[in-house]
Amino acid sequence: MILDNIKLYKANGLDVIECFLDNTRIYFKMTHLHQSANGVLLYDSFMIALIPLMLEKCENLEIKGTVDQVLLDQLNKSILPELCIIHKMNKHIEIKASQTIEIKIDNLTKATGISCGVDSIATVKEFIDSNTKLDYLTFFDAGSHGAFGTHNTEITFNHRLENALKAAENLDLEIIKVRTNVHQLLKGQFKSAHSFLNLSCVFATQGFINEYYYASAYSLNQSSLVSGDTSNYDHYILPQLYASYLNTTSTLGDKRRIERVNYIANFKITRHHLDVCTNTFKANNTGHLNCSTCEKCMRTALSLEQLLDINLFKNVFNLELFNAQRGTYISSLLMGTNTIHDDELLSLLKENCQIKFFHKNQAFQMKLKTSLKSMLKRNSKSTK
Repeated sequence: MILDNIKLYKANGLDVIECFLDNTRIYFKMTHLHQSANGVLLYDSFMIALIPLMLEKCENLEIKGTVDQVLLDQLNKSILPELCIIHKMNKHIEIKASQTIEIKIDNLTKATGISCGVDSIATVKEFIDSNTKLDYLTFFDAGSHGAFGTHNTEITFNHRLENALKAAENLDLEIIKVRTNVHQLLKGQFKSAHSFLNLSCVFATQGFINEYYYASAYSLNQSSLVSGDTSNYDHYILPQLYASYLNTTSTLGDKRRIERVNYIANFKITRHHLDVCTNTFKANNTGHLNCSTCEKCMRTALSLEQLLDINLFKNVFNLELFNAQRGTYISSLLMGTNTIHDDELLSLLKENCQIKFFHKNQAFQMKLKTSLKSMLKRNSKSTK
């Protein structure tokens, strides 16, 4: 794979950096950008965004332009070798660039994301509680809002952005917005690449951000060097992903999911701006930020219910819809196909004596129904 022909221009009031990957145009559009005195444009953001594609295709990357020397060394000597081991690749992959540079920037701008999910709100609260100055919040479109270029994706993006802007205003902080189309090149699910795609947006600002705090999905003792969701190894990989002008840090390593929910439960921003929904289109129709029935909505709302009065969160969840699905959702947690976060919630429910005979009976019926469906499917295949 070859990257070349980088350029910077203005479009609709945004700075746009684009280049070509084997004749395919890829870009970053952003509200904030640092322009170096010598006018050099770095390929760093594209280089990071393409790491998942390099792994997917098992191919090297050649860059006909300038990258940060420190970042290139970190990728070739540490990160890529580790990723090859994690993904059990026999072939070693690497990145080559025609020019390298090291940059000295005097400012130390600190930023973190504001998706308004549990992790991002908890990270912001940690800054406030520790009296540590935060300069900017960020909001990225790197694939998490849906398929590239679709109408529903735009609806989801604008719905979430509007909420993030209101939260940022309440926090008296400005938002840096970045959008990219690099994720359209990937065949895998977004979750298998999101850490690199989101961080590529940070590097796209060309040094405007110098210290970035990335909200991790798991605590340190829940993390592991296994393939799949890059969140598994955020705490191991991200400290190694730095340049001469930018350091990255993963946050919340000391807190599990329920601990994070409990940590933000009394935070004013949570009660007005918490957005964990995976079905924003449905949420729009309910008049709430969250659809209140998708898996993430149910898990978060039920966690809050176990920790505090759920009525305190009536501004972000449709409690009528949540309560209608509550029993069935608890039963689904008893089926034995849980994620780490599900198991945490199940432990809390058991601790609070919330598992009733009804839930156990319904879980049994659900398991039986699933088994029958699987058996019928197997029989159908065998008769063809």
